[in-house]
Amino acid sequence: MNARHIRAVDRTGVTKRRYLGDGVYVAHDGFGVWLTAENGLVATDAIYLEPEVFGELARFMHDKEG
Repeated sequence: MNARHIRAVDRTGVTKRRYLGDGVYVAHDGFGVWLTAENGLVATDAIYLEPEVFGELARFMHDKEG
């Protein structure tokens, strides 16, 4: 586990986290979106999506549906 990246979410001014399901949480830090996977005790993985990347994810989901 690479804890330096996981702890980065704790050092930011993120909004309240929201549970998405399947052990995944989401939070916003005023710029990008943090996704964390948690095992019930701690975050085991973290992904940071900058606005452009989040936009690409949204476009992917829109294209998939159409």
